[in-house]
Amino acid sequence: MKKRNLFALVAMGLFTFGCAESPTSTESAALDAPTLNWMNNPDNGNPRIFRYQDHFAASWTDPKTGLRATHTTFPIGNEPDCGPQELLEPLDRQDVGAEDLNDFLASFFHANAKGEVWVIVRDVNAAGDCYGNELVGQGSAAFHYTDNDVFSPFSNTRNNINAWGFTAQGTVTTVGGEELKYTGQMHAVYDPQKDEVVNRTAKVHLR
Repeated sequence: MKKRNLFALVAMGLFTFGCAESPTSTESAALDAPTLNWMNNPDNGNPRIFRYQDHFAASWTDPKTGLRATHTTFPIGNEPDCGPQELLEPLDRQDVGAEDLNDFLASFFHANAKGEVWVIVRDVNAAGDCYGNELVGQGSAAFHYTDNDVFSPFSNTRNNINAWGFTAQGTVTTVGGEELKYTGQMHAVYDPQKDEVVNRTAKVHLR
């Protein structure tokens, strides 16, 4: 099995998807059904397929509820009651594409990641002790990330539309001790001709 250390991509994801703790405004969308996990298939020697494990984090805000969900496999900040306090298990990753060792912006990858993450749900409209917001609840969730061209927004060599997104399902325990089902989704589309994200949806739902 090929191994790649893409912790730099995790950091890039923090800024791209808003884990820097400044809320983003998006629209709600429905959650897709779970799909098969094929990322631990035997290595067949194909040089364009990379299977490995890595840590990951992503956040988005539901504009209808004002709830912000952060999904992470590692500690964020130094707040003892908000988020994991040590590294969790990394996500299973699979990238399919071509890697240019001389210029990573020329690399092309379809990316997939699956695994368990820690979910932190906050109310961005209320001040509090969880990264500056009021903590609503936290727990674990099954998480799936897909991206049809990881480096497209940063490359001047391709003009294809880039689409990426996340889905998550799990259980969150509220500050008051109530257990709620959590579903979340974020989907975005980047248009290189306009040099902007032209479609973005987000959902953070507790029930």
